[in-house]
Amino acid sequence: MFVLSFKTKRKNIFLGILLVVVLALVATAANFVRTARSEATMAGNKYSLKAESNEDRISFLRQFGWEVNPEPAEIREITIPEKFNDVYEKYNEIQKQQGLDLTRYAGKTCKQWIYEIQNYSDRGAPVRATMLVYEGKVIGGDISSTPVDGFMCGFNGAGASGEITPSSEDPGGNAQSGSAEENSGINVSEIPTAAWPTD
Repeated sequence: MFVLSFKTKRKNIFLGILLVVVLALVATAANFVRTARSEATMAGNKYSLKAESNEDRISFLRQFGWEVNPEPAEIREITIPEKFNDVYEKYNEIQKQQGLDLTRYAGKTCKQWIYEIQNYSDRGAPVRATMLVYEGKVIGGDISSTPVDGFMCGFNGAGASGEITPSSEDPGGNAQSGSAEENSGINVSEIPTAAWPTD
């Protein structure tokens, strides 16, 4: 009669358990990193970056008081450049002020969603919210007016030389709280057209 017998060494058991623990920790860390950027902080306030659906994107803008036309004015894919020129560096300064940083996404292709804001206008001209979305999260964007001498600022309307705020008095989009110079973080005439990320 022939009998097979296996002896398991304690060292092998310990290594097997250690391997399982390490794999569990790696999976937990990967999940944490993936979900950690679901929020950002701007001026001491946290805000959600979730933007997987149209409803998410509209809710994202509502966090800052903006009411938008539910249909995007424009949607396109753009590639964040590998190396930033002066224009992109200036645009990225707006992102850093709102707790974001486009350099993390250099070389990546994302989607650009542009919505027309209904509760603010610049001298009667449209104001737009631009969101850059990567893997269902906002990675950058701005609020800007369409006139040549208009403004561009972060999502909360705060900027270097003033602040714009959504109007609750006129949800039709005809309200404004002063000139572009009083309201804007950056005067659009100071930034070349190419400041808006495009391919």
